Amino acid sequence: MPENQRVNIAVDAMGGDGGCGVAVNGAVQALSGDESLALHLVGNRSELESALAPFNARLRERISLHDAESVLPMDVSTARALRQGQGSSMQLSLELLEDGQAQAVVSAGNTGALMALSRQVMGMLPGIERPALMASVPGADKPVWVLDLGANVGVDAHRLLEFARLGHFAVEVLTGRIPRTGLLNIGHEPSKGPDVLREAARLIDAEGAIDYTGFIEADAVFAGAVDLVVCDGFAGNILLKGAEGMVKLVFDEIDRGLGRGPTGWLARRHLRRLHDRLDPAMHNGAPLLGVRGTVIKSHGAACARGFAAAVRLAALEARRNLIPELERRLWASY
Repeated sequence: MPENQRVNIAVDAMGGDGGCGVAVNGAVQALSGDESLALHLVGNRSELESALAPFNARLRERISLHDAESVLPMDVSTARALRQGQGSSMQLSLELLEDGQAQAVVSAGNTGALMALSRQVMGMLPGIERPALMASVPGADKPVWVLDLGANVGVDAHRLLEFARLGHFAVEVLTGRIPRTGLLNIGHEPSKGPDVLREAARLIDAEGAIDYTGFIEADAVFAGAVDLVVCDGFAGNILLKGAEGMVKLVFDEIDRGLGRGPTGWLARRHLRRLHDRLDPAMHNGAPLLGVRGTVIKSHGAACARGFAAAVRLAALEARRNLIPELERRLWASY
């Protein structure tokens, strides 16, 4: 799909801590910066119309509304989501993707529910048993991709190999480069870490298509030592949340130290570019890799700016034909 071709994104506008207001605001931010983007907003129609009221009619010409019967709560269990998902804003969004009316879905709703319903509605790519969440974090000179970020807490060595394959092909499609891949561990020496990581390292190293560089420690992730970091969802989620917290702490401390005078104002102008590069909101959005469709999980606590970043990522993946490319490369690898 050409980079400027029209793409339709289905937005589950009711999920997330901020609810409809944040999702609609963020989605419209993405829409206003991309003339080839169109949106399907899914949720309670009256709430959607109220949230859209401040925006101009020109933008709203590229927005269609879909009324949902229900909303899955943020604390919903996976089993309940499967039983009661029919008619929910999350499931209707996924059905728009499955029916071909949309090329991608964005939701800030419950991760387990999104994973379960995505598998139910669309199925899985060849050779993949469970989806994994992948997102980018700031690196020294370019973003570094990490998976899994919380979809799979405890995994075995073969699952980590599966993640490495998924991440390798996905990053290659999204960036046009073969990524250097590292396995997250407590040390870089081959003897370090639990048995499952040492066995995963052996399996990944034997995979001919993957440029595997060995174990990588958490501090080296942000130094840009590799392009892709593979880990289980427990370690990945802690890595991501720890990085987000540290970025916030550092900039809060800088802001307090600069004061409110002219010098502080000038310094803030120079720091804004660095803040924008490191701001977790600008890296929001994690593709649910492995399902047969482009599904982006937005952070549940994302602000409108962060939700806009997730919508832009969905559009990028749709235009890069990520899922067809992943399917083709996965079939070729077996």
